[in-house]
Amino acid sequence: MSGDTIVDGVANENSASGNAQVGQQVGVQYVESVFHETTIYTVSDEDTAERRHQVARAYLNAGLPRSAEELFSELVFNGHQSTERIYFYVLAVFSERGFGDLSTELVRRIREVGKLCVSLPEDEWSRAHRVVRSLVDLVRSDTGDGSFTAVAAFGDLPAERQDEISRHLSLLVTGVVDRQLDAERKHKVSTERFSRNRTDRAWKFFEPNPVEPAKYQIRVSTTDIDDRRPAFIGGTVALLSLAGLFFGPMSLLFWGGLVLLITGSAVTTRYGIEHTGHALHVASRRDATRPAEEPTNPSQVDKLIDRCFRDACPPDAEDWSEYAAGCRRYLRRRLNDRLKYDMNYGQTVKQLKWLFDWHARRVARQWPSVDPQLQPEPAAPRGARNRQMAGVLVTVAGLALLGVAHRWQIVPIATGGWFALPAVIEFFATRRATQFLRADADGLYEQEMAEYERWRDELADRPNDSDIARWLALDKTYIKEEALRKGDIAERDLVSHVVLNERAPYARRGIVLHGPPRYEAYQVIVILLTRHGVRESRVHLNLITGEIKNEDWNVFGYDRIASASLKVREKPVKRPGEPERKIRNRELRLRLLDGVEILAISDRVDIENDTEDGEVELNQLAAATSGMDAALPILEAVAHKGRDWIEFENDRRAMWSRNWSE
Repeated sequence: MSGDTIVDGVANENSASGNAQVGQQVGVQYVESVFHETTIYTVSDEDTAERRHQVARAYLNAGLPRSAEELFSELVFNGHQSTERIYFYVLAVFSERGFGDLSTELVRRIREVGKLCVSLPEDEWSRAHRVVRSLVDLVRSDTGDGSFTAVAAFGDLPAERQDEISRHLSLLVTGVVDRQLDAERKHKVSTERFSRNRTDRAWKFFEPNPVEPAKYQIRVSTTDIDDRRPAFIGGTVALLSLAGLFFGPMSLLFWGGLVLLITGSAVTTRYGIEHTGHALHVASRRDATRPAEEPTNPSQVDKLIDRCFRDACPPDAEDWSEYAAGCRRYLRRRLNDRLKYDMNYGQTVKQLKWLFDWHARRVARQWPSVDPQLQPEPAAPRGARNRQMAGVLVTVAGLALLGVAHRWQIVPIATGGWFALPAVIEFFATRRATQFLRADADGLYEQEMAEYERWRDELADRPNDSDIARWLALDKTYIKEEALRKGDIAERDLVSHVVLNERAPYARRGIVLHGPPRYEAYQVIVILLTRHGVRESRVHLNLITGEIKNEDWNVFGYDRIASASLKVREKPVKRPGEPERKIRNRELRLRLLDGVEILAISDRVDIENDTEDGEVELNQLAAATSGMDAALPILEAVAHKGRDWIEFENDRRAMWSRNWSE
């Protein structure tokens, strides 16, 4: 049920099941991925201790404590110990672990490195390590009103150390102690989660690195060689006949007709080239924007171009789709031709998104005052057509005078010229149009390069994966605190809590090499387990802006829980010459007695054109950062034991306390 209070229901038999096979809650959706080729998570056996330390710390900051624990353990227990590494190793061990997860072996190793830390010179890191141990002792002793020396020492630490300790001890330090630590923090979560210029920088993580534009020149359509044969023959006949004019009497009419013939032909050719060159220039530009034969399945280029133009649509532009169709078709033809044989097609398409966005914004700025072409069409040369027609008339007059002079050659000259002169004009007009199109291409390329450089500068302060992980961790802490405040839950009433996150539908994904997937939006689920019942809330988190909205919540007693089920699907992946591996996807569901499903979350990653190796790694990393590992044992125990879970949890804490004290 939903409400502001916990209502006890009738007794029931709770159950939990785990190892069934089932599909995902929602179908696989297209996820646009951005891949960043950085090496902050890359380590090899040949790397130095300093390099391994850097990678281990990056893992811890990214929310991958088990990977960080492994690397720090190798350093600390293999002769590369320091107070800094011991501090981070202990943090990694405690991170994402509750009381029941701290085995006797882990406690032994923590004690061992504690003794080692005491033997080293005291510094900032050893003091921070001592605060961590003191806080765990304080929680173990369960004295909310006892000695708060550890809390005071926490307040003396630098803000960065405070943030680290609060984040990685969140499953151990709760209730009164957690509130006291929050009061001592130099950075307040509600403001710190917007630090480092988040709202102006976070979106850049989900933008691919731009690739340089390539100059693209529109081609001019020319007459096929077979169609030029009459022109060649006609030109030959006309020239031979023109030479034959000189075999005869040279009268005044002859010379007058000859001058008019040559002058008229020259004028016709000169201005015919100018007029036809302009016409070919315009026609070629229009042809580039006309519909081509549509493929059965649109390419990635087609889909991304259409999306960019939809995003750039001006307000109230009802005819936008038709208005921008020419530019969209031009870009489709241009980029599909360019990327036809690209070996890294999918990634290159994403890296050209900036170019599509720029063209879309460019067309949007022209709407609705400019004709919907690539650019405003060039003006026609003034008077060229009239001069060409005047030249034709002069040529006809010259032929007439030669006819009066009894030159029979005018017949083959006129016939041959009829075929030859347009071909000559078209030949040189094509070259002229090509020059115009080359100038267009040069001008457009300069503008695109200017935008490319501007976009590179814009992305220069892109946040790294650690920044994204830090913002997400602070957001989850803030959402948990808000759930406590809105639920009016007292510090001593909170027994445990679970925070889960999954990708929001259609959110874009950003990935660093060997790092976990990050999303521009999340669904965050907070489950608060109190002495009286459960409060479950779900919110939509915009990681780019930090906006939290669309909260849904449920409050119910432990005896209202019908079942918690874990369903696992394994997919074998095998590549030639390598052993078979499995992709393991989990789905957690929590149902009440009335059949309402209040929780359904999956750690599956939707894959878009990833390799099988990438799919294996991404699923593992997504599972490690979803919060499901910490949630599963708690929710399974709640479903099995109902209200008796609280006593079970207290017994686990008592057992852990004894292990810690021994």
